Amino acid sequence: MKMGCDAELFDRLGLDFEIINSGCCGMAGGFGFEKDHYDVSIGCGERVLLPVVRGAGKETLIIADGFSCREQIRQMTDRQALHVAQVLQMAINEGPRGPSGNFPEDKYVAPPEPTPSGATVLSICAIAAFGLAAGLTLFNDRRNR
Repeated sequence: MKMGCDAELFDRLGLDFEIINSGCCGMAGGFGFEKDHYDVSIGCGERVLLPVVRGAGKETLIIADGFSCREQIRQMTDRQALHVAQVLQMAINEGPRGPSGNFPEDKYVAPPEPTPSGATVLSICAIAAFGLAAGLTLFNDRRNR
């Protein structure tokens, strides 16, 4: 991929950066979400990208513009990659040194949505079933009058 514009921007921001030649992250849009493609998707990511991300220092920014790449990194590592626009926002908010400490991305990415537990889903279904039964009862009562 051509990263010339990004590299020029990172230079102007004063970042010490490395652009890795990883090929594809493996997610490729919806490809990696499909059951039959999962192993291929993970294999592509594990070829270069994911090991490099896992080996990066916790204070290192991980930057990926593609949604698929950011999602693959989020799912397969303990990191979340930033979009270039988020890096610019960080530079504006934090100044040239950026945030200190580990996981600098934490302030700039939303935490993943929690997955509802089985009990929560069951409760919602029970409430919906009760509401439906009550509605049908009222409907039948009014119809029979």
